[in-house]
Amino acid sequence: MEAKTETRTIRTDIAVAEYLRKLDAAVGEYDAIYINVSKLESKNIRDSHRQELADTFAAFVSKAMARYFWFANEDVIVIYNRRIKDEILSCLVKIRFMFHDDELLKNSDNLEAIGFVKFYNMADDKREFYHLVSKLSHQQNPVKLQTKKTNPFVVNTIASSAPAKQKKPLTPDILARVQKILSVADFSSFIRRQAICAVIGKSAPLRVFEEVYVSIPDLREMLLPDIDLVANPWLFLSLSETLDKRVLETIGRHDDGSLIGNFSVNINVSTILSDEFLAFDESISASMRPSIILELQLVDIFSDIKSFVLAKTFAQARGYKICIDGISVDKLKYLNRANLNCDLMKIIWHPSFMDVINEDKHFMDYVNKAERAKMILCRIDDPSAIEVGNSLGINLYQGRYVQRLLNAVAPKVPFTLRK
Repeated sequence: MEAKTETRTIRTDIAVAEYLRKLDAAVGEYDAIYINVSKLESKNIRDSHRQELADTFAAFVSKAMARYFWFANEDVIVIYNRRIKDEILSCLVKIRFMFHDDELLKNSDNLEAIGFVKFYNMADDKREFYHLVSKLSHQQNPVKLQTKKTNPFVVNTIASSAPAKQKKPLTPDILARVQKILSVADFSSFIRRQAICAVIGKSAPLRVFEEVYVSIPDLREMLLPDIDLVANPWLFLSLSETLDKRVLETIGRHDDGSLIGNFSVNINVSTILSDEFLAFDESISASMRPSIILELQLVDIFSDIKSFVLAKTFAQARGYKICIDGISVDKLKYLNRANLNCDLMKIIWHPSFMDVINEDKHFMDYVNKAERAKMILCRIDDPSAIEVGNSLGINLYQGRYVQRLLNAVAPKVPFTLRK
């Protein structure tokens, strides 16, 4: 019998009022921006967008310079210190990029004029702002949330009659304990590999290099089965930086003879600029560096372009290759790939991949043969992805389907450490 669920909605207007009350006399130093996400076509609002929106403002929230509030209709309000107004405007550039394919944003340079955003001065516009918040909160009709797939950013709680153990959110105290454990744990048990292979036609996959990464589900299950590690984006970012550094240290100690090159590491921009990366760099031979690929997430890059340019320039000067990860096919043409100057690009496979390309008659023009040679089609779960990729001139693939094909002809290599 299905469990009955009951939805309770927290009054977001009360949360906003409480935050402004805490600001007290300093409230006059703050502005607010209303982002009318619900005005976009619903088909253009994906779960990944919600995560990206949270990540966009996470750095300012962690520095106590801003606070964002989500409403059940997808709208967002950000209250921020006026000193970071330019940074907030930069965030809008990123948000526009995220929703570039929506008709509302396609042909407009002024987001405020089309009603997508509105600014409020907390010293002069407080009454009008409170009216907006109250209106949005009272529009928060119960949202149909499912127990296994919910929007983590809408302020709702689920009460179920079925006995289910809710995971606790990651907190600073828990994070500190985890980081302490990770500093002394045998990290090799958390590290996994997945091959990037060349596949042409019906030929067997040929391993080109391997991605070395941390299995977050295994890490959580072993250390913190009751904690949701990704519930808090900025705390998870701090955790990921710790994982980066432990992966680098572990790779430096790896000694089974199979990891002497031709591998990639998914890494944060900030990690490349850290002392731990310098120590890793000094521990490997100069001849090994050109066979190591550093994978950087597109979201991480756009959160701090200056740091990315600095990190990329340093890494490439030392001989490492740079791969940009997390690129969806619909955003590919909006990237200035010449300025990014990367060695490889990971394009995310999706069943609607060909629909996007068929709608864009110029796809083959702006992605020339040289660039297709740099592309890796990733998250491959079925053979049709390889057929589509081959038809476009893409020959590098990664994903569970590719790994299964490879494992059928070549055994997995265990990850071991120098004793």
